[in-house]
Amino acid sequence: MDSHQKFDEERLPSIDSFESTLTGSGISDEDYRHAQTVWNYFNLKNMGEYHDLYVKCDVLQLADVFENFRKLCQHYYGLDCVHLFTAPGLAWQSSLKMTDQPLELFTDINMHMFIEKGIRGGISVITKRFSQANNKYLPNFDASKSIKHII
Repeated sequence: MDSHQKFDEERLPSIDSFESTLTGSGISDEDYRHAQTVWNYFNLKNMGEYHDLYVKCDVLQLADVFENFRKLCQHYYGLDCVHLFTAPGLAWQSSLKMTDQPLELFTDINMHMFIEKGIRGGISVITKRFSQANNKYLPNFDASKSIKHII
C-alpha cells in the first residue's frame, strides 16, 4: 500500500503486486488463495476494508499474546509487567523478588563505578525490524552500496 488511492481499489490486486519489504520476495500461491478466501468470507468492498480487518486481527492477536504474558508474569513472579518500562527492568524486579535478598548500600566508590560501567542500557531496545549489513567481511558485499555494520 504505497498510496491512499489503493485503499479504494474494489478487488484484491494480482499476486505479482504482493511483495514483502522485509524479505524482498513475493507471496506464495497458497497465501494469495488465503487472501482471496478472507476477502470473500468477510464480503470486503475495497482494499481499505481489507486493510482495516488485517490491522484489527493483528492488534487482537498481539493483545492476546501480551495478556497471556501478563498472566504468566503475575502467576510466577507476582509482578504486573505493565508497571515496568523494559524487559531488563522486569528481569531485575523478578530476580529481586525471587531471591528475597536485601541489597546492601554501596559505601565504596569503586563498587559503585564497577556497577555503573556494567550498565549497558539502550542496546536491549530494538527499534528497527530489519537491517542488512554491507561490509567487506560479508560474502555478499556490494562495493557500490554504502558500508553498513550491524551491532
